[in-house]
Amino acid sequence: MATLDAAVSRDARVIALVCVPHMMSHAYFLVLPTLFPLLKEALDLTYTDLGLALTAFGLAAGLGQLPVGFLVDRIGGRPLLILGMAVQGTAIGLIGFVDAYWQILALMGIAGLAHTVYHPADYAILTATVDPRRMGRAYGVHAFTGNLGFAIAPVFMVTVSSLWHWRAAFVAIGAIGVLVAALLFLYRDLLRQDRRRGTAGERAAPVGAKAGLRFLMSAPILMCFAFFVLQMAGSGGLRSFTVAALDQLFSTPLAVVNTALFGLLVGSAVGTLAGADYADRVGPRIGTAAMTLGPAALLIVLVGTVPMPLVLLTAVLAAVGFALGFLMPSRDLLLRSVTPDGAMGRAMGFASSGANLAGGLVPILFGWMLDNFDPRWIFWIAAAFVAMALLTFSTVKGRYAR
Repeated sequence: MATLDAAVSRDARVIALVCVPHMMSHAYFLVLPTLFPLLKEALDLTYTDLGLALTAFGLAAGLGQLPVGFLVDRIGGRPLLILGMAVQGTAIGLIGFVDAYWQILALMGIAGLAHTVYHPADYAILTATVDPRRMGRAYGVHAFTGNLGFAIAPVFMVTVSSLWHWRAAFVAIGAIGVLVAALLFLYRDLLRQDRRRGTAGERAAPVGAKAGLRFLMSAPILMCFAFFVLQMAGSGGLRSFTVAALDQLFSTPLAVVNTALFGLLVGSAVGTLAGADYADRVGPRIGTAAMTLGPAALLIVLVGTVPMPLVLLTAVLAAVGFALGFLMPSRDLLLRSVTPDGAMGRAMGFASSGANLAGGLVPILFGWMLDNFDPRWIFWIAAAFVAMALLTFSTVKGRYAR
């Protein structure tokens, strides 16, 4: 019993240390979109300009994920996780001092490069150290803290901007990231990436660059890649442009519009926790994807089609967030089910590269559409991406998952 308690305690501490920087990384993804209307006016920019800044972040993160994934599998996630957190916090904090648009682009690009470490390093550490019987809950808590970071960003940025200035908001949230990096360094011994001893039924990781690339180009991994792309294109586009689209649709104050976004993000966080235990009990089932992605797509269409009061709008977006969040632990278990032992870093790095590339390219499309078309198109296109993600999830689970 004492041994079991010690193992659970160690798992809990490792999960906590891994999840705090993950929370901050997600908060950093939304610090810019949360203040789009303010930045547009203060710096005389268009939504296309601001979307391009998100593209700089997303492309840098997407292109760097795969090599970082291989590096994590080779040297471990600890040093990269600490370095990434420190660099990203510094880059985001420096946005508070910019006086030219190109500086925002450069800093968002640096923040995107730093962002490459989290998913490969986090999942490699969790997969190698946490008891497999608690893996769904570990992935669920990890996804929950990411959604919590999304929820914290609008509250923190709007509050600090209202009390002081938008520049102060960037400096403050960047400083928090640097402090988290210092905390990781202080407790770095807990982040040892000891290889968990595999069972006889587990497959060995592919050895060598060519074998590793063949593994990544296999059908199940490519379908997981496609799922990450479509899921991010839909949910990420919705998160990034809900504030701006609702601002144009209803001409409401920034703090009020962020209430609807907050509902979406809190719903995602709660849904992820609810889906974690479910994923451990039933595994990554097609039915889970159908009962979450389908209703989420329909509700997103509803938001873009039917005018509704703020309270109802917030409730509908919270339901969307809950449905999308509920699927997240099952999504991670699905990727784990088609990944050999010891290859989770490169598998998650590859899949996350797709998510970040989508997160980088979609803002250009959404920003251009918001400048030139009806804001409702933002919601209709996001719903289409979410609906298409169901096809890829079903293909992986139905044909390839063990």
